[in-house]
Amino acid sequence: MKELPVVSLNGLHAGSLGSYLASLGLLSLAARRWPKTRACWRNTRFCLVGGPKALNELVEFVDRIGETKAWTQYEKPWDEEKRVDVKKRTSTRTAHWRALEADEQSLPAFGAHLALDDRVRMNPLLGTGGNAGKRDFAKGWKAAVKFISEPQGRLCRDDLINELSAFLSDQRCIYLASYQAGSWFGMDNKIYNSGNKRPYCQGKITPWAMTLACEGLVYLSGSSSRRLGSRRQSKGAFPFITSPIAPTSADEAGRIDAEFWAPIWDQPLTEPELRSLFLRGRVEFDARGATSPAVFAVGITSRGVDAGVSEFRRFLLLHTTSPHTFESQLATIIPVPKTNSDSATTRAVRSIVEFHDTLELDRKVGKRWKVAGLRQPIEQALVDFSAARRGEDSTALAWKLVDEMLGTLVRVDRNRRFRSGSVKFRLLPGEWAVRLLREDQLERETRIALAISSLEETRVSAKLIAYRIGVQKSPRGLQWEFPESPPARRVWSDAELAENLRSTAERRVMETLRESVSRPPFRATFRVGLDDLHAWLAGEVDEERVRLWLDRLCMFDWSETQHREVARELRWTSNVPRPAVDGALALYALFRPLASDWLFRQLLRESEIATGSTSTCAHLGRVVAMLRHGDVTAAAEVAIAAYRAAGLETADFGPMPEGPDSDQLLTSLVIPVRDEQVLSIFRRWRNPKQV
Repeated sequence: MKELPVVSLNGLHAGSLGSYLASLGLLSLAARRWPKTRACWRNTRFCLVGGPKALNELVEFVDRIGETKAWTQYEKPWDEEKRVDVKKRTSTRTAHWRALEADEQSLPAFGAHLALDDRVRMNPLLGTGGNAGKRDFAKGWKAAVKFISEPQGRLCRDDLINELSAFLSDQRCIYLASYQAGSWFGMDNKIYNSGNKRPYCQGKITPWAMTLACEGLVYLSGSSSRRLGSRRQSKGAFPFITSPIAPTSADEAGRIDAEFWAPIWDQPLTEPELRSLFLRGRVEFDARGATSPAVFAVGITSRGVDAGVSEFRRFLLLHTTSPHTFESQLATIIPVPKTNSDSATTRAVRSIVEFHDTLELDRKVGKRWKVAGLRQPIEQALVDFSAARRGEDSTALAWKLVDEMLGTLVRVDRNRRFRSGSVKFRLLPGEWAVRLLREDQLERETRIALAISSLEETRVSAKLIAYRIGVQKSPRGLQWEFPESPPARRVWSDAELAENLRSTAERRVMETLRESVSRPPFRATFRVGLDDLHAWLAGEVDEERVRLWLDRLCMFDWSETQHREVARELRWTSNVPRPAVDGALALYALFRPLASDWLFRQLLRESEIATGSTSTCAHLGRVVAMLRHGDVTAAAEVAIAAYRAAGLETADFGPMPEGPDSDQLLTSLVIPVRDEQVLSIFRRWRNPKQV
């Protein structure tokens, strides 16, 4: 196996946008002398492979280019036409220049700066066509080229060679100036904006940094299909450029101009391969190009990236010292997974992205921004989730993403203007929640919340989300949408959890009573054991934790999830000793068969004189009404009368046993419990058989 020389350049790192551009420029230059040279990143440092044998050989070659001015020329011959078109809001003159006057050498730089449709679109990485306020990048390049090729005063050639070597080796540089490059080398600026002193934003960099960075600009030109497509977005015309993340408030709006997602690759690439990577410069998700940070991040983590890219560095192009000048700032590092995400995660994220796209956009009206503030929490949560590596952090950020989705839905629900929009969403796949819960201990509060959130949908009753927020299913039944006015089914409020559960129980019973063939309204996919229910009745459950998990788990669709499979995956224990039967459990067992069709039918099978009637909803409605009014004894009498009407004789034990108050009993009916465990307790209410 042939060994290739490797030159590690510690001065070229991925923490600065200017340094990243200089790395691209150095590979472009090295390919002139060593056509088979390759480049990659090792520990965020740039490396040349198979090219120069040592650093001094590379330094001598680059210095020769600087001395002879053999750089790729950086000029803007289209500038005058561009100014006229920008003023008139057209692209006619610039398009005419490109078609009839441009030479072959100027087209790559033109493509890196501008894209044309009905107007001139400019690459945010290069400001307004090569200017960021008073920073003229071409002017700075010319100053740096002149300084390198024509040493002044006591400066000699050896000094410039040592300066280049120091820059590439991450040593102290001496000959520093601004070179109009403060936007790219933001960390070299003296002050961003202190609030006390006059902003000093010129920066100090070596001329070699500026010339190498400008050499890398040729890679910023996207393919013709990206620049000329009729349906493209303006920022999508340039490789790895996205729109900024949505602002949190009007004060933050417009502060970030765009984002540049710099690809970092750990597999050595040749110069043509790198050029091909930037020509494509595209991340797709769900068969569409990513032009927003959230979709870009999701596309990376869900589909993976080819060309050996190991991660992306997300640079913000934000205004700090001036609204006309931007600086680059490294915001996030997004690792590229070795394998694609599992199908459950991909489907869940796709649903969240679809929901995000239906939210109201933040837009500029005149000189002011109209910020709805709906998209930012979702976008930030998607980016953070994508940036997290697998493990506890990833799980916590996944739940945060679910929290932000519900929080946004609540905001839409409480705002008339937002409701009148076309906000739609799908429930997340239950399989994804199972995968996330698998890494956590399934505590009692989580089990109770999971059981309640899995209440089944019937012809007249809806999933729990419809009682939590004012939504209804779309006509096709695939998505949920907001009607113009909140439906009466939305009974959830900012009250305590117990009050919301009582309101939900009453509403579901009321809806069931309207059905011609009544079925109990508390059927569910998951059911807890008597130990969990007893803890709830005894007040030993943390209701805040239940509310937290109920808010999260009501966002999932459990209709296609199998209880036994989930119980096995989550190690849902069923070997916990059953609690001793007290008054609370006895009263619950008396009421529960009226809310469970399977349990009631099982009791009918055990009775010799049963009438066979399985309709219990009318009696359940009266029980709920009595419990709501605080009369447990009357509720028990209604239940006993219902059993006797069906031929199920119960024993007369005199006064009702002491148990929880009526409110606790009413909320407990919403908690699905394993019917077979309730059956053994209910038998205590039956007349004893004579042996």
